Amino acid sequence: MTMKRPLSNVSCKYGAPMGRSNTIPTNIKSAKLYLEKLKWVDGDYDSGGCYWGGGMGDNIYRAYGDDIEIFVRAKSRKEAKEEVREDFEGVTFYR
Repeated sequence: MTMKRPLSNVSCKYGAPMGRSNTIPTNIKSAKLYLEKLKWVDGDYDSGGCYWGGGMGDNIYRAYGDDIEIFVRAKSRKEAKEEVREDFEGVTFYR
């Protein structure tokens, strides 16, 4: 069973933030996370209105769990997992 969680909506009339911040609590040493590929909107934004700049053959992935959320750009799911592990070594994934 996949625990889908919507992205927070960050769009506003004065523009959009560039990228999203990672949330990695300092007291957590390991976690099992879900990994999803986010959809591009207009080639530069995620579905929550955050600006990422043009896609250059890559995608935005979000790894998330209870109190963790990590965003990476990658060309494949495998590469995204490797990128997430660079930010948080103690991670495993559901699939």
